[in-house]
Amino acid sequence: MKIDAKLFKIMLISAANNLYNYHLEIDKLNVFPVPDGDTGTNMNLTMENATKEIKKYETSSITEIANVFSRGLIMGARGNSGVILSQIFRGFSKGLVHEEFISTSDLLKAWTYAKQVAYKAVMKPVEGTILTVIRLAIDDTKLETKETILPLKFMDKFLENANNALAQTPNLLPILKEVGVVDSGGFGLVKIIEGMVYSLEKGKEIKKKKNLVASDNKEVVIKLDDENFGYCTETIVILSEMKQKNFPLEKVRFSLEEQGCKSIVVVQDQDIFKVHVHSLMPGQILVYLQQFGDFQKVKIENMGLQAKKHSTEIKELRSLNNSWAIITVAAGKGLAKYFMNDLQASYVVNGGQTMNPSTDDFLKAIELVDAKDVYILPNNSNIISTAQQAAKLEKKSNVYVIPTTSIPEGMLSILSFNKEEKSAKKNFNNMKNAIKKIVSARITNAVRTTTIDGVAVKEGNYLGILDKKIYTQEADLVLVAKKLLSKMISKSSSQLVTIFIGEDAKRQDLRLIEKYIDENFDVEYEKIEGEQPVYPFIFGVE
Repeated sequence: MKIDAKLFKIMLISAANNLYNYHLEIDKLNVFPVPDGDTGTNMNLTMENATKEIKKYETSSITEIANVFSRGLIMGARGNSGVILSQIFRGFSKGLVHEEFISTSDLLKAWTYAKQVAYKAVMKPVEGTILTVIRLAIDDTKLETKETILPLKFMDKFLENANNALAQTPNLLPILKEVGVVDSGGFGLVKIIEGMVYSLEKGKEIKKKKNLVASDNKEVVIKLDDENFGYCTETIVILSEMKQKNFPLEKVRFSLEEQGCKSIVVVQDQDIFKVHVHSLMPGQILVYLQQFGDFQKVKIENMGLQAKKHSTEIKELRSLNNSWAIITVAAGKGLAKYFMNDLQASYVVNGGQTMNPSTDDFLKAIELVDAKDVYILPNNSNIISTAQQAAKLEKKSNVYVIPTTSIPEGMLSILSFNKEEKSAKKNFNNMKNAIKKIVSARITNAVRTTTIDGVAVKEGNYLGILDKKIYTQEADLVLVAKKLLSKMISKSSSQLVTIFIGEDAKRQDLRLIEKYIDENFDVEYEKIEGEQPVYPFIFGVE
């Protein structure tokens, strides 16, 4: 899909909507530079101001949309995170040189400029923050992709690398590791990128959730010293005509530092400049800044009061738990979301039957989850030995490989994990024993005419694979599904059938399969949009 001005606008609005859906969660992660619990809110309000501007701006020029969006971000930027976010998209807009379409090379240039401009805006960049996420995401994507790939594939990779970078933030910023969270601003940026990828893939925007509430996760206690955090001081100054052409940006930054300010971000955009600082003497700062022009907007907030309030409210994401972590293997966005969101896996390694992960892939995943006890679910017989090899090489974590050979086995295994159980070996045994309680099958196409396991296979026919062996093959997919389900459900005292729906599955086939189950068996069934390649349907019967 080509990115024209219309789609580009949808991508930006989708990014803002996705951020909105998570902004309360982001607030809870906020511990740096001050634990005042407003990063998500500030980023959300910043993005809202920018999308409001582009929604009413009609043009076929990509550059114009980018510039209007960037200006809207600066004018509406709130907090340290909001100002940095405005600079990320200010740099991003500089990289978009084509008026009609955005190419992969444009995206590469735009995100590179985004990183550069964001770092320049901050007087003393701190690693382990939103800056780290944008830097590692684009640097890694540069190394791993070519400009000839499609924009969607580039953005998919960019999002993957942003998530990986986010997972590294606790190792770079001690306060994050101490509290057990990732960087809040970095998490917000990932959600922005996620929203852009969604609309690029679907051609429509993510919708805002109604009755938004933060997820009910375990509380984390923040220890507050008697430090005086001071005041978060922000202002937009309209430059006088004389200062517009010769505004001493670096001089202002150093002057603010000499006056004891922290978290200094100073940016100029044509006739205005925006200042964000943390200061014990906000009045003194405003007097100094007034010499450059007239104040358009001023905001001063007591961070000490905000920090005390937030210290009793902040909570961590369940996927970040340094005592344990679960790594699973899956191919398909739907399966990855299912394992992460519904089953609380800590990390999903992309892979499966046609794309086996390497030992290094597992070692990197183990390093990213950074947990004492790590449980790996290979979900494929060809991947078990690789996971076991990684377990032998890993020196820091205790790694337990559960020999799951299918997605349904991985599902039931992870459901048997008890986070309250202190014994890792007991959890390992419970997860391993759970595999025996489910029967797995999958349907795929035969790529050639041959004989496998004594079964004559015809090219193009559908194969029904039951517990690693070909059980049946037919030209009709639904007939294969019926034979598999009949065998599987009669094989045990079945209670539940789980259907994982692949990216090539036809809805008509799914309806016929559902009808067959309804009319012939007294079991419940659950449907999961796995979007897995190769297998239109995967079945699990327990």
